[in-house]
Order: sequence, then C-alpha cells, then structure tokens
Amino acid sequence: MAVFCLAMMVIVGVVDATRSIGTSAMTLTPLADSWDAIAPGSRTALGEWLDEAAHPVLADPILATVTGWPTVAVFGGLALVLALLGRRRRKRTAGSLGG
Repeated sequence: MAVFCLAMMVIVGVVDATRSIGTSAMTLTPLADSWDAIAPGSRTALGEWLDEAAHPVLADPILATVTGWPTVAVFGGLALVLALLGRRRRKRTAGSLGG
C-alpha cells in the first residue's frame, strides 16, 4: 500500500508540476478535486456515512479539512505512515549498541 500511495503521489506531483508550468504559478490540486474526478459521488457518500457513524459536528470539519489539503501531500503522508508501519524491525542482540 505504501508503494501505491508513493506512486499516486508522484503521478499527482507530475500533473501539478505540469499545470504549474502551464500557468506560470504554483498549482496544487486539492484532494476533493482529485477524488471527484476519479470517483464522483463517493466523497458525498463518505460524508453521509461519517455523519451517521460519528457526530456531524466532528465529522464535517475533519472531512472538509482533509479534502482541502493538496493531493500530493495526502498521498505522501499516507505513504510515509504506511511504510513505517510495514517495515521490518531489526533483531537486537544483547550487548549491541545499535548500528
């Protein structure tokens, strides 16, 4: 999953860089725009489900905040978290000082 998120980050980064070059201004696509382009209606369905599963006072601001973030940052953060969670730990031996 971390590799998938990293690949998505690179793809969206290239798209944003291309748009930035074309407009001569920094352009970062919000997650909401990318989400709606890929799966129209699913973001609304998630919002409705969150309203039922959690209190709307809590769910609405969180969803609005996250979907307003740049897509490249969301996928980069997910890739980092998933890579850290999925990494293998080194075996430590008694008396070892690391390294």
